[in-house]
Amino acid sequence: MKTTDDYEAKIKYWALHPEVPKLPRAQGWPRLQAKKFNSYEEMNDWKKRYLLEIAEQGGLKWTN
Repeated sequence: MKTTDDYEAKIKYWALHPEVPKLPRAQGWPRLQAKKFNSYEEMNDWKKRYLLEIAEQGGLKWTN
């Protein structure tokens, strides 16, 4: 049987060659402070403001 016909070939290859790829990291997060919210609406409003702050500074930079 050819490897291309073996549906489990990918799993066998991963088992024989375990390699964890590095994930990119984001830099430029605005400072986070501990917060408590009284409702989900309040938390969602805070998240929107936080995302707007990230957008206003030009976004995040991704590095390896």
